[in-house]
Amino acid sequence: MMNASEVRVVLVRPIYSSNVGLICRAMKNFGFTDLAIVTPRRNIKTKTAYMYAKHSNEVLQRAQVFRSLDAAVSACQTVVGTTGVPTRFHRQLKQCVLLSGLKSRLAGNVAIVFGSEGSGLNESETNACDFMVFVPTNPAHAVLNVSHAVAVVLHALSDMVWKPISDVAPLGTRRVLEQKFAALIAGADRVKDKKKVALSFRKLLSKAQPTSDDVRTLMAGLAGLEKRGKRP
Repeated sequence: MMNASEVRVVLVRPIYSSNVGLICRAMKNFGFTDLAIVTPRRNIKTKTAYMYAKHSNEVLQRAQVFRSLDAAVSACQTVVGTTGVPTRFHRQLKQCVLLSGLKSRLAGNVAIVFGSEGSGLNESETNACDFMVFVPTNPAHAVLNVSHAVAVVLHALSDMVWKPISDVAPLGTRRVLEQKFAALIAGADRVKDKKKVALSFRKLLSKAQPTSDDVRTLMAGLAGLEKRGKRP
């Protein structure tokens, strides 16, 4: 599992403070905090940027400003460029992969590089990247706003950083619950189609993906019903 501190978001020549603020917010949403800004057009840490950052001001405060992309990614083992136009890089023989294939290619400290709002990454900036990543979009309106692009890419990486909040119960445990439910239904005189009811319960469990705690609770409930059914 990747540590969030191993991922650096790099903005190259950003133009709008509002986008920088929104990017800080998206980064904090997904647990990333390392922001590098390369040759911004103007001072980017403005009142507007802080307003759009909203509850993620510390990301903006800690953001480092660099004079070159090389300096911003010098400590990173993998440098990934982003693009909305994958055909742009054919002439440079630069590999461009779909976002879905990004995680399997990452190693060590990683820099994800996003270009300027007006022009994206230029040729020299692209050459500084190991490969490019492409977010599939509507061909008629393919290019994402940079803040949206950052959010989409970080969301794709977030499951490498965050452990699931809840664990799905093992299949064997769910099967025991299904069997107990089927046995309980089998002894219920007023249930007509017992097999169908048991099958429906099994399908519900499969769709719901219950946690181990959910299964324990249901098992306790079934045990209580069994005891009640055995009373004279």
